[in-house]
Amino acid sequence: MNIQEPESQNLLVENILDILANLRDTTGMTSAVAMLSKAKTEGIVLAALGGTCDHSYVPRVGSRFQLHCTAPGKALLASQPREERRRIATSIEYTQLTSRTISNAEDFISLLKKEEGQGFSIDVSENVEGVNCVASCVHSPNGIPLAAVWITALSIDLPTSRLGEFTRTVLNAAKDMELRLQNAQEDPNFHANAIVEEAKKFIDQNYVNADTIQDYFDNISLSYSWFRKLFREKYGIAPMQYRQKLLHDRALKLITNTRLSIKEIAFQLNFDSQNYFSRAFKKQFGLSPQHYREKARSRISG
Repeated sequence: MNIQEPESQNLLVENILDILANLRDTTGMTSAVAMLSKAKTEGIVLAALGGTCDHSYVPRVGSRFQLHCTAPGKALLASQPREERRRIATSIEYTQLTSRTISNAEDFISLLKKEEGQGFSIDVSENVEGVNCVASCVHSPNGIPLAAVWITALSIDLPTSRLGEFTRTVLNAAKDMELRLQNAQEDPNFHANAIVEEAKKFIDQNYVNADTIQDYFDNISLSYSWFRKLFREKYGIAPMQYRQKLLHDRALKLITNTRLSIKEIAFQLNFDSQNYFSRAFKKQFGLSPQHYREKARSRISG
């Protein structure tokens, strides 16, 4: 995977976005993923999800940041080969943004050597006063550093006293992303297939609520056209058609096997009105619900 290629960037984000969302939900903090620029002089944000903490800041996708004073920048450089790391460290400009910002290459190189062994990087008010971050590098299945995943929040929400706790969470997220990428390399549709299977389970449990289903589809980390194609290939039917099938099957069972009124059945299936349900039923089965019930009962009694 050449992370400088847009296709690889999209593939990376597509495969790890749900893990990033889980990191955000677990910590409550803004969570993001970034890569090195082609010249390896800046970081570039690939994906970012806003946290639930007060005053959470969400970096814009495509925005760039300095390497020497940010947790993701340091995580990306600490994972580079040592000669390359030194070359980059001696070529960048050391802008002093706060009193804690590293101001020279030698100090930066020493810090990166330490962070190489520990597998994570932190930024305590080095880029923005009062804002702390924790980051870890995400490697390809071949061990090549691809991106950095990090969380960021105000120091009141991410205090130095809790950095160890949140560091473990970020490290686990990075490992989960690496495992996901390994599975994706072995089977390009591994993640997509898992999403399709989870979607089917969700439809099975929530098919009576069209808005809930649509909201779920809107938040799937695949384009809907691609998701629809994979769903049809796996189950032989499009996702919304599958939802309609479940709805129709349930309607038939309620009409045939219960004494519920047609109005009560329409209510159970979340239709706006009995008339709307009756029209939809007749369009599908050629009979009104009441006539279908009468015909079914006459067959049973006969």
